[in-house]
Amino acid sequence: MHGLIKVSPRRRQRASARRHFRHGCRAAAARAFTAAEIYLDKKAPSLAAAAMHCGSNVPYVQAAIVLIQNATARPQRMRQWVLEGRMPLLAAAHAARQLASWRCEMRQRMRWRASFNRAVGVTEIWNDAIVPAVGEERGKLVRAVAAE
Repeated sequence: MHGLIKVSPRRRQRASARRHFRHGCRAAAARAFTAAEIYLDKKAPSLAAAAMHCGSNVPYVQAAIVLIQNATARPQRMRQWVLEGRMPLLAAAHAARQLASWRCEMRQRMRWRASFNRAVGVTEIWNDAIVPAVGEERGKLVRAVAAE
């Protein structure tokens, strides 16, 4: 009779989400922002020391530094979303890094296009690249309009 009755193991009760928030702010993110500000103010010698003093960890503090130093249009809004728990801190830092690299890449492309345009000239680009692609018949019409 020993193996006939199966007793299901007790399920562990899920932790309350309220433990993650203090006064409406996500506690881990608030600690990470505090440690990041301490590190940026040079009050702590290293990221690890700042994280230890605030009860956070180094990756969270690095992500908070990215958001603090972010120069995009809405850094305060992203920081507020993180503190309210709407967006994870690491995901927000990743998005901020991607946005910054995208903007840098776009600026570089714009500079390259402008220098190329100054070096080559609009007329050469038009005559050598666009007109042949349009076709002979339409090219005559385009050349006639361009000559005017």
